This record gives sequence, C-alpha cells and structure tokens, in this order.
Amino acid sequence: MFSIHEDKALLDLLASIGEKPYRLKQIHQEFYKNLVLDFSEMTSLPAKLRESLASSVQTTDLTIDVTHRSEDGQTTKILLKTHDDRRIEAVIMRHLSGRTTLCISCQAGCPMACSFCATGTLGLERNLSVGEILDQITIAKTLLAKEQRELRNIVFMGMGEPLTNYDNVCEAIRILSDQKKWDFSSRRITVSTCGIAPKIVAFGREFPQVSLAISLHAPNDTARSDVMPVNKTYPLEVLMAALDEYVAITNKRVFYEYIMIAGVTDRLPYADELATLLAGRMAHVNFIPYNAWEGGAMRNYRPSSRVIIERFQKKLEEKGVPSTIRHTMGDDIAAACGQLARKHGTEDTKKDS
Repeated sequence: MFSIHEDKALLDLLASIGEKPYRLKQIHQEFYKNLVLDFSEMTSLPAKLRESLASSVQTTDLTIDVTHRSEDGQTTKILLKTHDDRRIEAVIMRHLSGRTTLCISCQAGCPMACSFCATGTLGLERNLSVGEILDQITIAKTLLAKEQRELRNIVFMGMGEPLTNYDNVCEAIRILSDQKKWDFSSRRITVSTCGIAPKIVAFGREFPQVSLAISLHAPNDTARSDVMPVNKTYPLEVLMAALDEYVAITNKRVFYEYIMIAGVTDRLPYADELATLLAGRMAHVNFIPYNAWEGGAMRNYRPSSRVIIERFQKKLEEKGVPSTIRHTMGDDIAAACGQLARKHGTEDTKKDS
C-alpha cells in the first residue's frame, strides 16, 4: 500500500492496469477538491479502477485514537495513531474572528529537549512521512466539513522540529500548495523552528512566501542555552546571521516566539536586550504566556504576570519592534503551546462525542 499523495506511484499503477494518465487528474479532483476518502465513492472513476485503488492506495495512514474539545469549544486536540503504533497530535483552533487554524506535527516526539516543552521530554521516535504530515490535514478538513468550516491557516507548530525533517516537510508544503491539489496559499502556511540555522536560508530560497517563526525565548546565549539546548550548536550570532540572510532573500518579516516564564525568561533586563537584538530587523514578536504541564511544575515554572509581559512589550515598542501577546487556546485540554505530550487521560479533558 502507498499514499494517495505519491503521484509517481499512482501513475505507475494506472499504467500497470491499462488506464490513461488523465485518470490521475480525476483522482486528484475526487480526493483533494471533493474530499472523497473512500475509493468506492469516487464515482467519476470506472469500477475496476476504484477496486484497484482500494487494494493498493491509502487515502490516510493515520487513525484517530481520541479527540478532546476545550470547554469553550474553540479548540480540538486530535490524538492520532500511526501504522507502527506511534502517537502524534494535531490541534484545530477556531478563532473568534471566524478563521480556523490547524497546528500539525512533523515528528513523533521531538529531539530538541527545550525545558519548557512537554513534547521535548519524549525524545525523537522518528520523522513523519510526507503522507503522515498531510494525513493530519485530511482528517482535520473532514472534521471541519461537518461543521461547514473551511481551514484557513496551517502552522507547523505541533510535535517535532520541522527543519530536522526537512525533505518531508518541504514535499508536504509543495503538495499542500499545488494548484491541482489543495491549492493552499503559501502565505497562510507558517513553519516554526527552534533555529536550525543551516536550513533556514535554504528554506527561504525554496519557499519565499511561507512564513517563518523562530522559537527565540531568550535574548542572549546564556539565558537561551539554559532553556534551549539547540543554542549551544547554533548560538544567537549564527542564528541571527542566517535570519538576516533569510530576510534579504524573501523580504518577509520573521515572527519571533518568546515564552514568558516567571523569573526565567521575563527578567526585566532581558526586555532591553530583546529590543536591542531585534531593533532594525524585520521582526514581529509573539509573547507566549507559559502553559503549565507536569514537568514544568518540577522546575517550578510559572507564567509571567500580565504586567511584566506588557513591560516587555513597551520596551519593544520604544525601539520600533511590533509585538502581540498570544491568546492562549486549549490549555484546559493540554493543547496549548508546549503542552503536546500525547496525553490519553480524560480526567481533565472533555472528550468529543
């Protein structure tokens, strides 16, 4: 069995059973445009072709294990199972403005071990395939279709580091934005990285319209290395040089994610350092209030006060650096930033019917 996203394999299958290549366009229409996942229901195709496809091709290789929906109804966390019994998570966010965002994973687990992130405690199990990355979108679109909602934004901010699964993430983006397939606007895709500097420039050359978010979280090497081990490999001097080159190539601003942890990342001198670091750069900072999880309690991590966050924001404003304080969604079902850790239990969640 192979994934429906593999065009070469589909063309080989069509040739092997005497079907013309134009059938590929019909398959694309049924799956990507009409969201038909059952080959028996792809009525534009002849019956024998439908049978061949059903025996050889998978429309999704992931299965839903369980879903949890937040009390306010805005957020749905989907726990998904792979063919080899791995668990990954995707999160649907229904914004009050009316737009809908899907946060997807690119790895089972994560190798980066950031101290504030539950996913990092899992370690890396394996990269997700192109099909498994895209299957999360298929499943989310199917769930949203029942609500008569369209998916507007996709963010690679779930489990894993996208730039350490570079080839598969890039191929997934190509398929996602292909006009003959989902035709998803590149401008509505965001890839978040903790700072794999050598891949940032290459990514900018290949996808100049896709937005880039950087998990910064501290304004100097000492503080950043304490919470993000990747900084020891790619310190700020190296990272910022890569980002400056990225901006020169794309002419796009970079989104900087900055987690606000009381007494750790929110020390007031850091506000000045952050403002100085980003002044004059095409940057937008998203301040993320720390979202609690079990491991964070062991470190005595707590979210910063609103007053402190606003002080940081004022310092940036004085240097001409725009910023936003992120609205937390899904923290009651462990679906907020830094909380994804494949939690099965329902003791603190509301399970979807």
